[in-house]
Amino acid sequence: MLMPIDELHQFSDGTLIDVRTVLDDRLKGIRINYLPQTIWRKSDQDRAAAMIQAIDKKLKTRRIMRSLERFVGGRLYEGDFRMLQ
Repeated sequence: MLMPIDELHQFSDGTLIDVRTVLDDRLKGIRINYLPQTIWRKSDQDRAAAMIQAIDKKLKTRRIMRSLERFVGGRLYEGDFRMLQ
């Protein structure tokens, strides 16, 4: 299920969050019925931890970019803030 870190840009936020959740559950040893019950080696655990960090960094970068786009007027906010005045 692991993907190369340089391919993270191809996935939507929802997919990245789902992948991150599954990897985090596996690292913590949470048993879920839909996941295969295999024993992970130390190298697999290290690789999954690095992947989680890369996903978190990518999601944070996307949030910052969206915020900056809204700030400079390139993207509309979901709400109408004129009502607050």
